[in-house]
Amino acid sequence: MKYLVRSIALFVIILALVGCSEAAGEAEVSLEAVIDTVSRSTRSSDTEVSRNITPSTYKIALTYFALIRKDGAVIPIIDEDAPEVYDFSGRFTTPLLLGRKRIPVGEYTGYEMRFTYLEMALECSFSVPSWSTDAGHILVTSTHDASDNTILLHQPNTLRLYFNTDDKFHKRDMVVKYTTDDGPEWAWMRRELENSDGSKAFFLKTVTHPVVGIIDLFSDDAFWGSADDYDNPDTKITIRSGSTTGGLDATMESFRISATSKIILTINIADSFNFWEDTDDLTYGNNEKLDFGPTYGNSPITYYGDKGFHPFMPSFSLVKAP
Repeated sequence: MKYLVRSIALFVIILALVGCSEAAGEAEVSLEAVIDTVSRSTRSSDTEVSRNITPSTYKIALTYFALIRKDGAVIPIIDEDAPEVYDFSGRFTTPLLLGRKRIPVGEYTGYEMRFTYLEMALECSFSVPSWSTDAGHILVTSTHDASDNTILLHQPNTLRLYFNTDDKFHKRDMVVKYTTDDGPEWAWMRRELENSDGSKAFFLKTVTHPVVGIIDLFSDDAFWGSADDYDNPDTKITIRSGSTTGGLDATMESFRISATSKIILTINIADSFNFWEDTDDLTYGNNEKLDFGPTYGNSPITYYGDKGFHPFMPSFSLVKAP
């Protein structure tokens, strides 16, 4: 009987200690994300030739996500060397689980995250001069009418926007996907072409990063750092709530974690790809749809597509589920 009493007492003590540890220690948190495509006023057109479009598919190659507690402690929920690709394609309204972890209880007021690239499909076409070595490229031929090369056929094509360096792809890179007999390939796009040897290719598929002259993401040194850092993988681009550099809009409603909880990151991609419609060229422009292409010459400049490609950073909003 004494042994039974002692065992029961010991069990009660253990339960009490576990309960105290749970209350004062940790709680499980599930991080989910959902895509929002409802248009925002901040994405409205600036002028009559500025156009905004919304991607039809979306992927995020995430390496890191952390909550910031009120006392300044940074608590990672996701922290990986290699990116985990989260595919929101076909499930824009259904939350996707990003991670689950036990974290310290307390009040949380911010977050930070890193992703290697954003991948999206945009309805677009590609145009090059007839003397370009890419006049017969699958991306060009598949987006032009076979009987009339001046008629553009727009269809979804996949782009990647790099926010952190990954092998030969550097920060600020924008590359396009196409398929060959050997499988999928990714290529940079050249800003300008010259009708001379070695300067006729629009799509650049190389084993090393092009030096200059490619279509890339927005210019903002406060966001990216100096140009010397663009190819330095050790210099990380981290998205932090409350920051506005690079047009960033990352917000959060403060919440307290004291028990098992779910937090939801809403990623708004509405009208998040902006470009300037080339209304001077009625052949390759003035159709209110995205046309990629190079320029040629100086006086006058010929545009084989639209200009001023400016992918916006999506907005991020984090809340605790009721």
